[in-house]
Amino acid sequence: MVNMIERARALYPMLKETKDDIHRHPELAFHETRTTGIIKDRLAKLGIEQIDIGMETGAVGFLRGGKPGPTVALRADIDAIEQQEPADNGVVSEYDGVMHGCGHDFHTTCLLGAAQMLSERRAELCGNVVFLFQPAEEITEGAAAMVAHGLWDKLPERPVRIFGLHDRPEIPCGQVAVIPGAIMAGKSDFSITLAGVTGHCGSPHKCVDVIVAGAAIVDAVQTIVSRNTDPLEPLTCAVFSINAGTPENFVPETLTMTGDIRAHSDEVLMATRQRLQEMAESIAASYRCKCKVEFVSHIPVTYNKPEMVALARKAAGAVFQPEDIVQPKGGMGSEDFAFFGQDVPSFFYWLGTGFPGQPNACWHNEHFKVDDDALPLGAALLAESALAGLEG
Repeated sequence: MVNMIERARALYPMLKETKDDIHRHPELAFHETRTTGIIKDRLAKLGIEQIDIGMETGAVGFLRGGKPGPTVALRADIDAIEQQEPADNGVVSEYDGVMHGCGHDFHTTCLLGAAQMLSERRAELCGNVVFLFQPAEEITEGAAAMVAHGLWDKLPERPVRIFGLHDRPEIPCGQVAVIPGAIMAGKSDFSITLAGVTGHCGSPHKCVDVIVAGAAIVDAVQTIVSRNTDPLEPLTCAVFSINAGTPENFVPETLTMTGDIRAHSDEVLMATRQRLQEMAESIAASYRCKCKVEFVSHIPVTYNKPEMVALARKAAGAVFQPEDIVQPKGGMGSEDFAFFGQDVPSFFYWLGTGFPGQPNACWHNEHFKVDDDALPLGAALLAESALAGLEG
């Protein structure tokens, strides 16, 4: 089978047109109806079977190879973020307050390109390829929703491997990161609610002040990273919002604070949750406050399993020069691709999309852009990953 990169380069005009169209019409999590329509129409034209898992947005395609073999999955996310894109940002969103500020239009286009290239060679494929177009990654709910809707059971064949990619503006276009182990953090969001006794600020001895207790908890939380965890373990734990009281001269009755924990190890993540709960409850009790700690969401670590690394390197080597396959440190952002990795051996790439030699805005910045020259690279990388996965 011929190398995919030359075919991907020939598809560049189509890839660019598709990406620009999706970029102009961004849609928020679980509202990606137009984008879903584009995907389903493209899959239908390619003769790729579509699997209905009962969700209103997102799409699942199943390409049957001409020869027997395993099934491999490829994934892209499709939703946008709440952000106003400036008018001078090149191809610009036509919807006020919504933009593709994280590159999901780029990911979707790369997967559509891979679907086209693989469908053109279906007779030669030794196995099947699943194309997962996932909604609602930005709120980290879409992958879990697809699994909950019976994704794996509704497929004709369960995949034995899954690959995904994410643009990375800090890495210049023309490079790809192949990182073993943890590449993105697991996270738990938390909420701490304190209950005290309200009253007049002139009679503090008759009150139980949640503000003072809350301040002590915020201060103590900082020691979880600095004093309770191995300094060589990646970990963040912090409070990001506090809500209590009014401008009047009253001691408030309740206080709520929220924050999150991020780690590259599920063990560290769970140990930090336990330590946070212990601290909050004991400090609150020392200030005579009642305390309720809730963990309102959990995303696993995005982890590249050892048996997948060799396959990823093989796929990357078919698209990139050896010196352009890089291995930076993992990041502390989170990705719900990790939910798929709980069930299927997985690999996640960072694909360079930064403009070489110039500053590049980070994800979720209003000036975020990807270098569209990376479109053929992403499409070819996903296609080659499917081939490596089928052969592996």
